[in-house]
Amino acid sequence: MRIKAAIAFTKCPIDKWDREHNVTSDQLSILRRLLGEIKKHKVTGDQNIGITNLYNEIFGMRKSVSSCSSCVAQLINDLEKVLESYGK
Repeated sequence: MRIKAAIAFTKCPIDKWDREHNVTSDQLSILRRLLGEIKKHKVTGDQNIGITNLYNEIFGMRKSVSSCSSCVAQLINDLEKVLESYGK
């Protein structure tokens, strides 16, 4: 399911197809703010909650907040890819 959700936010580089789902401008601004606040290798509890909630909202998932550092890093990587696909 994660792959399908990630593909829904990509856009064809040669414009043969468009995104299946668009992220709202509010979600993009929150995403930029959250990712900008995160210091390298340090995520606070509040930031973790914000990242997880935004991830669930954007991808339509039901992930719970995790203390697993690699799980949180994966959420951040997925959200950074979404932001990159919208040209930061």
